[in-house]
Amino acid sequence: MGKIFMLSFANIKKSKGHAVSILLLFIIAAMLLNLGLLILVNFGGYFEDIIEELNSSDVYYLMPDNLYSSKIDEYINSNDNIETLQRESAIWVMGTIPYNGSFRDSVFLINNARGTRNISNWKFVGEHLPPDSMSIYVPYVMKVDGGYSLNDEFMMELKDITLNFTIKGFIEDVFFSSLDTVIMGVYLPNDTYETVLERLGDEHNATLIFANLREGNNDLEKGIRDIIREDNPHIAAYGNFNPNNFLSLELEHVKMSRSMMAGGISVMMIAFSTIITVVCLIVVRYRIVNSIEEDMTKIGSLKAVGYTSKQIILSIVTQFSIISLIGSVGGISLSYLATPVLSKVFAHQSGLRWEQGFDGVISAISLFVILSIVALVSLMASWHINKLNPIVALRGGIMTHSFRKNHMPLHKTKGSLPSVLAFKLMLQNMRQSIMISIIFMVVSFASAFAFVMFYNSTIDTTAFAEIPGVEQSHVIAMFNNSADSTSTVENIKNLENVKKAQFIDTTIVKYGNREIVSFVMDDFSEKVTNTVYDGRYPIHSNEIVVSGYLANSIDKRIGGSIVLEVGDRQAEFIITGLSQGAPRGELSIVSIQHQGILRLFPDFQQLDLHIYLDKNIESSEFRDKIENLYGYSFATTIDMYKEFQDGMGQFSSVLSMVGITILVITLFVVILVLYFVINSSVIRKKHELGLQKALGFTTFQLMKQLSLGLLPPIVMGVFIGSMLGMTQTNSIMTITQKTMGIMRANYIITPSWIIILGAIIVLVSYVFSMLITYRIRKITAYSLVNE
Repeated sequence: MGKIFMLSFANIKKSKGHAVSILLLFIIAAMLLNLGLLILVNFGGYFEDIIEELNSSDVYYLMPDNLYSSKIDEYINSNDNIETLQRESAIWVMGTIPYNGSFRDSVFLINNARGTRNISNWKFVGEHLPPDSMSIYVPYVMKVDGGYSLNDEFMMELKDITLNFTIKGFIEDVFFSSLDTVIMGVYLPNDTYETVLERLGDEHNATLIFANLREGNNDLEKGIRDIIREDNPHIAAYGNFNPNNFLSLELEHVKMSRSMMAGGISVMMIAFSTIITVVCLIVVRYRIVNSIEEDMTKIGSLKAVGYTSKQIILSIVTQFSIISLIGSVGGISLSYLATPVLSKVFAHQSGLRWEQGFDGVISAISLFVILSIVALVSLMASWHINKLNPIVALRGGIMTHSFRKNHMPLHKTKGSLPSVLAFKLMLQNMRQSIMISIIFMVVSFASAFAFVMFYNSTIDTTAFAEIPGVEQSHVIAMFNNSADSTSTVENIKNLENVKKAQFIDTTIVKYGNREIVSFVMDDFSEKVTNTVYDGRYPIHSNEIVVSGYLANSIDKRIGGSIVLEVGDRQAEFIITGLSQGAPRGELSIVSIQHQGILRLFPDFQQLDLHIYLDKNIESSEFRDKIENLYGYSFATTIDMYKEFQDGMGQFSSVLSMVGITILVITLFVVILVLYFVINSSVIRKKHELGLQKALGFTTFQLMKQLSLGLLPPIVMGVFIGSMLGMTQTNSIMTITQKTMGIMRANYIITPSWIIILGAIIVLVSYVFSMLITYRIRKITAYSLVNE
């Protein structure tokens, strides 16, 4: 074994530059792989630990006190599906708060911090201070994303009153601590809670029920909704935003919402680390094959003095295993330095303070995967040493004769001598040329993919904005159930700077035992955000659009039919299209024309008016304007434009950062690969280059000759990689985003920009090729004679 290590270290010492370049590639691959696995496994696991620590329930039900009747109370208490129950009072309001230098609308659930819960508890995150007059405890996301600190003033501006608090702590509450789960939960000391309760009166009182269930939630939720509709026939809206309606949210939905960004980024990191690992393996194989050719005489000598083929092969495997081991350990170590940065990024969206320590299992998996693949590739690449006869090896691998085809004979081929020699060299080294093409194809595809992500999240966000499936209106005015909206709607339509106004409502319908969110609209052709990826929106009362996610789960296709129910009524609808997106985090969605929903719900009221404004009109100012004019008719109003921009900004900034990082790493990989290949070529052709210098070739001519020889395979690889990036990015994103309800990704692909990016890669490659080949200046015929 000592002889094997001696040979391995001798080989590493002989080619230190190559060893360093491969080492850096393995550092990058291991860092990205370990980081991706840490996020994919441990971020979700960390959230699971919090869920277990706080004993979070399977679901919660929330409704204003005026909807919570004795019938509902009796129904819940006698329901066999409920395993554990926690019922408490809270205050449910819509308010505006200062947020990160601006203002943000949110629905708040104000809880009494004195109350004790058997399930769905909450806890402090970090330091907290003793309460005083008008103290408040707010979600941790308010610190990392909202810009708040302890003892800061927290002003909550409601419709008719302003509440001023002082922040005394930041908290974690599984259901109510993220901007993506609609409602923000805050906690008040008992004295402060009583004061707020007195100031607000009974109008905002709500009943909150946490429940652990033996089976699914659908039947139980439907039962509560049926009782509410029976007692209040005018209630139809889904009510995610509206404190006047019933709301239910399951734990699984919260898990998806709060870990969605981290999951997407981890998949990208693992995919990109796989690409870098593939590049590493190609380079390792190339290096082994080249080293066998370069050291043929040395291998023959080793066999002649008693070394076996097995020992020589093991020395090569050990050589690259050592390099990959050191690189992988370094990359894994660096990944732990990056987790605090990513944790802070994720906290802006998830509201979770993820603290990642060393994970021996994941790190061992990352290390094992890389080392085992490297060992296998090294073994396969060096296996033919077994067949190498010592006599043949001593002759440099020549069996009886070694005649190669003379590509591009110099006396017949037109063109400058350095250029002809460059292309001649390329044709003589087809294996190297193919390897370079494959590597540049892979890295060009990665860079094109990264650029598409950057372009759609930063430069043109049109397609990116349609991913959630949320209608991109500017202001939503939600009418009271008892308000006569006809004249108010006409007045709003006639206001200055109003482009149009239309009702887009949501309600709950039933398919079998499944509760489904239904969007209701008079004319779907007026929608700004088109979520239909196959087929068309309904234009008749018996037509429906079904989300692709729902269609797959119930095995329905366009042209088929679906029977929906509301209460005792049933109606059959023909499926005319499939939609995508997850508005409000919902995946099971249908879209029905207004006349269609009346077949199921004759008393259905249109309440949610979406208002679209002219360009450069401030949505916040317009919202204030209609509040002043018609506020008595509204349950609440929402600055939808700002809400959407704030929500999308979190995802776009992260994706933009990921895209830029991948681009930078890609260019770095290109430079490392070029250094490795050119350095190998210079060493292998040292004698040939020296002879050319003796014949009168200048250093610049030889530099140009080597660089031009690499250019055709680089151009070919970049071209194929860029084409794959242009044609396959949406397909790949479709696969990774299906869990988010995206059944057919439609990101904007800009061929001209990707072509420019490819040209930049080629140009950078040529420039660095010229710089790396500058070492030829040290080669002289005199030095070769002395050697």
